[in-house]
Amino acid sequence: MHDASYPASSMAWTFHTHNSTLDLVFFGTFISPSGWVGWGINPTSSDMIGTRALIAFPDPNSGQLVVLPYILDPTVKLQKSPLLSRPLDINLLSSSATLYGGKMATIHNGAAIQIYATLKVAPNKTKIHFVWNRGLYVQGYSPTIHPTTSNDLSSMATIDVLSGFNSAHKDDRKTLKIVHGIINAVSWGILLPVGAVTARYLRHIQALGPAWFYAHAGLQLSGFFLGTVGFAIGIRLGELSPGVVYSLHSLGSQRSAWGLYKRWHYCLGQRLQTSIESIGNLTTIL
Repeated sequence: MHDASYPASSMAWTFHTHNSTLDLVFFGTFISPSGWVGWGINPTSSDMIGTRALIAFPDPNSGQLVVLPYILDPTVKLQKSPLLSRPLDINLLSSSATLYGGKMATIHNGAAIQIYATLKVAPNKTKIHFVWNRGLYVQGYSPTIHPTTSNDLSSMATIDVLSGFNSAHKDDRKTLKIVHGIINAVSWGILLPVGAVTARYLRHIQALGPAWFYAHAGLQLSGFFLGTVGFAIGIRLGELSPGVVYSLHSLGSQRSAWGLYKRWHYCLGQRLQTSIESIGNLTTIL
């Protein structure tokens, strides 16, 4: 059995080696009476996009529990169109869903559900990418977007159903977020302000000579370099999370563009000053 990432969720399975058949049950809970609970398999990667899912929710007409197949293509994250049920292109032999408590059970916040599936698995491909989640609403027969907490965004696991080994993949996005935050905090929050303060207050101290300038330039260039690296990581994070937008994104882009402009303006100014001084020296010689 594998414990899922959010409370009261887990998976259990039996792999029949003689015919490469996998019997699996997913245990989950609803977070609203009109919500949904889903589980699926991604044939290619441990990601939501590309998942072949079974999603259970109350039928909008009868109120009874139904489970339907869905393919999560890239438009799901972008929310450009409703998610529509369609047949799965995997060897799904059977599927069903039941509420804990039997026929008398009702769908409510916290209601427990089991989603059953039987699949045909290739004998040499027993390592399977599982994805699961739950949401608040269903519009007709179209489940809406799930919450975006850290648990919801990491509701996936790669498991070898033959050995039971959980190849818990390292969440690259989480690591990149941490690195992105640290780099930007150091560059924009420490190096660049300290570099500006160095030029503001140390340039008037005669005893330092040109040392203040080298300190200022070193801090500014280091801060700008790290800021550029942080900006590049931010772009990569955006590619890994299409459709997820935060208000600070535009502020970060504007700050990076302003930093680039200042560096370009500074370099251009230094080049023009050098050219003017060269012309002045040549005129003096002549």
